[in-house]
Amino acid sequence: MKGSRQSLTSLRIFTASARHLNFSRAAEELSLTQSAVSKHIQALESRLGVSLFKRLSAGLRLTYAGALYLERVSAALRLLDEADALVAHPDARVALNIAVSPSFAQFCLIPGLREFFEAHPEIRINVRPRLVHGREKAERFDAEIQLHTGHMAGMSAQYLCGREMALVGATSLFERNPVHGFDDLANVPLLKRAQRGYGWDEWKSEVASMWPGPSATAPEYEGFSVLLPAVLNGLGAAITPLCMVLDPLREGVLQRPLGEIVDGRYGYYLMRPRPDVGGPALHAFCEWIQARANRINSEVDALRK
Repeated sequence: MKGSRQSLTSLRIFTASARHLNFSRAAEELSLTQSAVSKHIQALESRLGVSLFKRLSAGLRLTYAGALYLERVSAALRLLDEADALVAHPDARVALNIAVSPSFAQFCLIPGLREFFEAHPEIRINVRPRLVHGREKAERFDAEIQLHTGHMAGMSAQYLCGREMALVGATSLFERNPVHGFDDLANVPLLKRAQRGYGWDEWKSEVASMWPGPSATAPEYEGFSVLLPAVLNGLGAAITPLCMVLDPLREGVLQRPLGEIVDGRYGYYLMRPRPDVGGPALHAFCEWIQARANRINSEVDALRK
């Protein structure tokens, strides 16, 4: 079966089964019977000499071997599909599936995507809002942009931006409640981010270790995708990554009343699965997002002066 058309069919059946973790749903997607899907998987497991799935009463689960196999096979099939499209349909657009932290997608990625598409009209980007944790283990992406410290098993990590953070608030908020020093913060609603990174404690340890900080009952917002709209609408001041607020700072919608910049532990990283078999389309995207991040970092550095 090695090298035959039938083996390629089995690989596609395997990836569909791994995606759904259900032979019946894989069969529906591929217009096959459940029996045919099961036989293909059994034949593939027999040829490899390992079990790819654990058959449980509640459904399927990938074995360790199955997870490793899925990572390599998914990348290989994508490259084959890309090659077919380039030769058989030269006008077709190559699709990349990119998992992105929702806030980075909203404030840093999507505002610049038109520039990428103008330079690469042959590439389509499927933006999938995902966090590092709390998602389907079977999901596989060509690349990810995640808030992280830069070390993740099985992934290469390239720093983009976001380590620099500062206290920001709406200009309208500070017009009502001027802030000239830390004591004035008692008159301003202080908002917390409910997820890891960019915490008041980390910021406070650098600029005002003796200041008590926001109260334990201060409002919490789940991620920057909801925290930043609250800040922009004058609901309070918060610690935010400067890469996400450059435009409203430049336009005067937001202010940094204390003028500080704190370098935190977390930042946004471009992550790619190992081994790297991304192909030219992914390479073009990675080059572009790194160049965009470099421009953002230059703007952030200018705020230090």
